[in-house]
Amino acid sequence: MYYFAYGSNLHRKQMQQRCPDSRPVARVKLKGYRLKFNRVADIMPEKEAEIWGAIYTVTPEDIKHLDRYEGYPSLYTKMEITVEDEKGQTYPAFAYVMTIKGCKEPSDGYYQTIQEGYRDWGLEMGPLKQAREQSR
Repeated sequence: MYYFAYGSNLHRKQMQQRCPDSRPVARVKLKGYRLKFNRVADIMPEKEAEIWGAIYTVTPEDIKHLDRYEGYPSLYTKMEITVEDEKGQTYPAFAYVMTIKGCKEPSDGYYQTIQEGYRDWGLEMGPLKQAREQSR
């Protein structure tokens, strides 16, 4: 099963610690959504937007760890999505989305973890910075 990471789980070392059986697969984009902060990362529907992130293969045991970490089902719920890599290959995946929407600035430490994840995957920092600015 593929898991789409767009926040702190982009940080490969952190993801490996949380989900020891997970494997990084590809840098991918999700069309029709944008990154937003509600103290933690969230994705919001927006017709012409896209958000880049990454997919990992995860086992049922990894999903249990992710569910616990993400506060599923009270803080985050799961959404089935289709993402696309740079070559146009699509992958069915799931992502966590916040159950209560809002706009609050992330902590510096949390934001830095996401920045490191963006570096791990070679993602453009512009959308991340924009999401943070919009949360202030």
